[in-house]
Amino acid sequence: MIKVYDAANHIDAQLALDELLAADIEAVMKGQFLSGGAGELPPSGLVTLWVLDEAFEDKAKAVITEYENRNQSCAPAQDCAGCGERVEGNFACCWNCGAELPEISKSF
Repeated sequence: MIKVYDAANHIDAQLALDELLAADIEAVMKGQFLSGGAGELPPSGLVTLWVLDEAFEDKAKAVITEYENRNQSCAPAQDCAGCGERVEGNFACCWNCGAELPEISKSF
């Protein structure tokens, strides 16, 4: 087993874990129950993701890097061409009608 990610918090860890599992990489989260020790434990590095098979380390790190890059900054909100609904920039498709949204450059 090898550690591939130090999450900012439990939610961040779960989102990254979901990405790994979607890429068919068996992984587990550790430290998700340590938040009760807030104030007694260091503020970071508590929640981590571990890949079960070390052969998937490189693939897992690539998935995590993509996850981090995608979540570094959100694109601005845009109107869906399909239904006109306002959709926040962190979505790839419209939450209302499911239409794919055009990718907006993150050079803002």
